[in-house]
Amino acid sequence: MSTGFYTAFEARFVVWAEGREDIRAALIAGSRARPDHHADEYSDLDIMMYTTKPEAYLKREDWLRELGPLLTSVEFQNGGGGLERLSLFEGGYQVDFVVSDVDELRRIAGSGETPDWFHRGVRAVIDKDYLCGSIIPKRFIPPASYPVSVEAFLQVTDMFWFLCLYLAKQIARGEPWPAKMRDTNAKELLLCVIEWHEKDRCGQDYDTWHMGRFIKEWASPDTLTELNSTFGHFDREDSWRALNATANLFARLSHDIAGTHGFPYPDALEQSVRDWMRGWVSAAEGTIP
Repeated sequence: MSTGFYTAFEARFVVWAEGREDIRAALIAGSRARPDHHADEYSDLDIMMYTTKPEAYLKREDWLRELGPLLTSVEFQNGGGGLERLSLFEGGYQVDFVVSDVDELRRIAGSGETPDWFHRGVRAVIDKDYLCGSIIPKRFIPPASYPVSVEAFLQVTDMFWFLCLYLAKQIARGEPWPAKMRDTNAKELLLCVIEWHEKDRCGQDYDTWHMGRFIKEWASPDTLTELNSTFGHFDREDSWRALNATANLFARLSHDIAGTHGFPYPDALEQSVRDWMRGWVSAAEGTIP
């Protein structure tokens, strides 16, 4: 069972880290620390490690072999800008180490502010300088969110329709790979308006998680139904269909958001992009349902 591996690994890590003077603190984050949506059989182990020698752990992997039968490990920059080592151990067990300078932890502790990523759940397993107690929340709640601003809304809508134009060009010229790559960016913007729309519908404190996690729990049934059509195959015809479905869902949600908040909407941009898409479909002998 994966739980047994990770429990034993965490215990080995604590003993190992206690014996290294440079490692001043370590915290467990993610599903193995949060009070809800607990770890399942597919969950990995996330360790945040604070040390006086971060480069020694980021640039090398020999230290990982002291903790278990390592298969591979790669340096990676995560979405928050932090550096980590993604490590895979024998049996398919993944342990990710976010490695930071202990000065960063001292800065956080000195500020008295709890980092957003701590609010979901975090627990200290090493705290040699007693820095973690003041920044770990007394209770775990979703990070605070703020109503969408008109500037953020217009940036997202403008960028989305710009990407639709790019995607349509790539599909029309028979370049599915670049289209798929940029479709990922379009989906990120779609997710943004899905989150905003759900908060308008259910209240600003409504929990929409992050990166689409648990979306089947928090998105509306209508949105989930439409999402089924937004991911296409590699061929031209289905790529057109999926792009149109993505554009339609984005338009429905973003127009609702604009109406709720009294925001202006780039109607002329949307209409122009849709007209160009139709023209290119015709030229490419495709169809949009």
